[in-house]
Amino acid sequence: LYPMPDNAARFCGSHHIQPQLTPLASIFDISHEGVRALLQVVLNVIFFVPLGAFLRAMYRVRWWTVVAIGLMTSVVIELTQLTGVFGVYPCSYRLFDVDDLLLNTSGALLGFWSGWLLPNLRDTERGATTIRQPGLVRRIVAFVVDMTGVAIGSTIVMVALTLFNVLHSRQWTEQMQMLTQIVPYGFIALVHAILPLVAQGRTLGGWLTGISLDDRPRGWFHRVVFYAVRLLYIAVLSMVHLPFVSLMTLLVTIVLWYRYKQLPYAVLDRYWPTRHTPTTDDE
Repeated sequence: LYPMPDNAARFCGSHHIQPQLTPLASIFDISHEGVRALLQVVLNVIFFVPLGAFLRAMYRVRWWTVVAIGLMTSVVIELTQLTGVFGVYPCSYRLFDVDDLLLNTSGALLGFWSGWLLPNLRDTERGATTIRQPGLVRRIVAFVVDMTGVAIGSTIVMVALTLFNVLHSRQWTEQMQMLTQIVPYGFIALVHAILPLVAQGRTLGGWLTGISLDDRPRGWFHRVVFYAVRLLYIAVLSMVHLPFVSLMTLLVTIVLWYRYKQLPYAVLDRYWPTRHTPTTDDE
């Protein structure tokens, strides 16, 4: 749904977006549009894979239930685009594509069938049981849940800001543009640093998967530095506009996990000085 046009009247006067109602047209477009069309198809599938995977991991649902939920979710998104956010805009500002319904639903089904790779979260008592040594898959699930929360929260705020400007007939100023760039990082800080600091190490994904970041004793300063380093790591990993940086960060993550079974920010604990507590053998 985002980004939205700054000036609705001007946009609708110069754009006449018609819905794409030919099934599989996006597939046939690959032959003459190349990589761009292929990426669009692949991303439309991948976008809904987490939905199917989470429904299987967290709830007792059948594949046809996942198909129905995936299809209904996609329909809501496409209708929102077709109707200009249900009449807020005087025209459709994004393309309604019937292929998106097919690809999104296929992605949800693919996520369901790949759900056997995920831990069985139905047996985890939400918010109560803590997994002391979570595996990589469980960590990935928690991270995806957290980043989904970041994406949803950021989108809601940015859409609200855009609608505020449209309804009040205001121009999109440089300050507002800067604010929309800051909002996602603000939500990353909220979900990945502030929330676990005040919630005993639990993020949204940690609460669902039984993971706590406070998995070992840390002093207050050690804890603050730990979360600051983790926040920096996630911010760098999320730099999709700098794919080389994100890729190198991902490679470092893979190497460190293979070598130490730890994520990069957790290596800090290996070198953090600890106080020696005297024992009876020392006396």
